[in-house]
Formats: sequence, C-alpha cells, structure tokens
Amino acid sequence: MNKKRGAFVASAALAITALFTSSLPANAAAVDIRIGTVQPMTGAGFAAYGTGLANAAAFGVTSVTTAMTAAGVAGSCKMIAQEDSVSDAPSVATEAATKLVKSDKVNFIVGSLTSGASLAIGAVTAASTSTLAIASAASSPALTTFKDNDTLFRTYPSDLLQAQALVKAISTAYSPTAWVTVGAINNSFGTGLANAFKKAWLKQGGHIGGTVLWNAGAAAYDSEAAALVKTKRDAFVFIDYPDSFAKLAPALTRTKKWKASTTFMTEAFNDDSAVKTVGASFMNGIRGTSAKTNGTAAAAWSTAFKAAYPKNPGTFVDGSGFDAAVLGCLAGISAGATTAKALAKGLRNVGGINGGTAYAWNELTAAVKDIAAGKPITYNGVWGYTKFDKAGDPAGGTFEVWSIKDGVILHDDKLDVKF
Repeated sequence: MNKKRGAFVASAALAITALFTSSLPANAAAVDIRIGTVQPMTGAGFAAYGTGLANAAAFGVTSVTTAMTAAGVAGSCKMIAQEDSVSDAPSVATEAATKLVKSDKVNFIVGSLTSGASLAIGAVTAASTSTLAIASAASSPALTTFKDNDTLFRTYPSDLLQAQALVKAISTAYSPTAWVTVGAINNSFGTGLANAFKKAWLKQGGHIGGTVLWNAGAAAYDSEAAALVKTKRDAFVFIDYPDSFAKLAPALTRTKKWKASTTFMTEAFNDDSAVKTVGASFMNGIRGTSAKTNGTAAAAWSTAFKAAYPKNPGTFVDGSGFDAAVLGCLAGISAGATTAKALAKGLRNVGGINGGTAYAWNELTAAVKDIAAGKPITYNGVWGYTKFDKAGDPAGGTFEVWSIKDGVILHDDKLDVKF
C-alpha cells in the first residue's frame, strides 16, 4: 500500500468513527445498573400487593432496557434478584436487603410495601456507599425523618397528607367538630398515621373520643373491641391490615355496638382481596381514603402490563413499583456512576425537581437520549409521584375516598382530595 492510499484509508476510518461517535448521546457513559426488589410475595395479607409490585418493577427494568437499545445508549439496567419478604416482616426484609447489597451488589432496591419493612431496608442502605432504596408503598411519616444518609426514597405520598384527606372525608360525612375514636395496629404505619390524624383533627376543632392500639398476630381482639366501643364517638378511624382486622371485625360485631357504616379506613382495604380476607358482610358500609395515581397514560400502561404479565394479581398501586424501577435505571444513566451520592443526585435529576422535558412511560427512548446527553428531565410516571425533596419524599399527592357496598368497592372522582 502506498503512503497516499494509507493516509486516505486512515482518514476515512477516522471519519467513520467520528460519525458513529457523534450519533451517540454526548454523556452516554457505560454504566451498568443493578436492580433488586424486596416485596411480600407470599404469606398472609400482602401477597397480591407484593407480587404486583415486584412484577411491575421487572416490567420497568425491561422497558428502560428496550429504550436504551433503541436510543443507542451504552450500559445496562438489569433485574438481578427479587426477594420475598414473606408478609413484609421487618426482620425478613433486613435479611433480604443485606443479601441484595452485599452478595448481589445491587444499586437500587425497589421496596418494600409496608413502612416497617421499608425502614428496615433503609437501615441497610444507610450503611452502604453504593445502594439506594425506593419504597413503593410505604407511607409512614417516619420515613421522612429517618437517618438514612440520603439513601431511602419513596414514590408513595406520606401519611401526613393522608391524615388531611381523612379529616376532609370525615368532616364532610359528619362535621368538623365530630367525636372520632382512633384504632390502629401498633407499628410505624399505624401509630404514625394515627398520630398525624389526631393532630390534624384536633387542630380543626374536632374531638378525639379515645385511642386503642393492637398488636399484629394476636389470637383474638375482644378486649380491644370492647375498649373501642366504650368510647364517645360519632365515627371510627381504623388503621390496620386485612389479617388482623379479619379478627377484630367479628369481635366488634359481637359487641353489638359497632356499625361498619361509621368506620373509615385506609388503602390496605381498597382492594378486592382485602374485602375477601375480612369478609364482605363485615366490610359493608365502610369508607376510607387511599393515595391515588395522578400519573400519565396510566390506562395504556395497565393494558401493556397485563399483556406482559397476564397472571399478575393486579392492585391499585402496581404502577408505583414500575415507576420506582424506571427511576432507578434512569438515575443511573444520569449519574454516570454507581456511588450512592451520585445515584441520589441522578434520581432528583430525572424526577423533575430540576425541570427538563416531561416524558411519560411510553416515551422512554426520547427520555434516555436526553438524559444521556446530560439534560435533566421530568419523568411523569404511571403512578405519578417522582419529584423528590431533600428527604426523598415525593411532592404532592392525590387521595380518593372509597366505600364498600355488598362486597364491591365504589369510587367517586368528585370526592378526590388533591395536594
């Protein structure tokens, strides 16, 4: 080969390389993000929720992976392991999270369902330098103040907002000065929401007739039922889970001093499986509040998710698990690194707190291109709550007021409470 031809070939090769390189996003670092889940996929009470959230997270990882390929973005986002927290016992969640962090070396843990388990996971990630947790349905105010070294986020709104939603619902049904008796399961979820509700109710001029707490797993709740019906009240607020209320409801009925129609509950009972667990006859007339999706293209997502996971049990909060996984993958692309500090910055950069073009779940290819080019974006999730504050809490929330009649859960959009 003569010198002129050699120079020409070399120049052409460089030109082709430059052309190929320029077609890739400017900030496309080859970061491999590892995702894991901790959800209660078996055990009493939460299996439908946990399975749905785990499946949705896997669907989220697949969706971003497809988008990265289409966008020509280097790196990867993979679902490494999905751990079962078995009814979301905090001790089991701790063990599962420890495995994911130390053995599987994941960068994000999606989970868990309940606040107690999520706090247990947060204690594990707080000691890590390369793993964050995104709780997918935990609502306790304790997550806001937990010392997690900026490693515990959530896509579900705080019960400080749910307390306000309950206040509005009960004020509308009775009066702002009504007497309300509060009953709650004795854990971070129950006591956190009970205290938040009582504070908000008293602040607006309402009265509290009494407070009764109970522990999960008791053989019977007759003494708690007796204490509840002895109080002065117009209405009850019960903060509980289906398994324990399945024992408390018959005990209340046996007192002959309880009417389900005077009772308000929360999101754990906004599900057909919960009504079945407790028994439709005990739930008839009960009302409640629960966080509601304010996401984008949620109906289309539900169709796509059902097609991908036809055997998924399906609950109202599945989309939160999807969003958590998508946000983790997108945060990794934005961060260009896998340290906890960088990933936390990446989460806020793709959640919308820094502005940027808004993208829905079905626009991930364009979103990935922008992120890889170093731009902030606003991911408008299926569930919808993605703008993380300094505590890792999402901004705002929408709550629905639901009721149960003849075993059927009824919803009225006109009663929604928005923050």
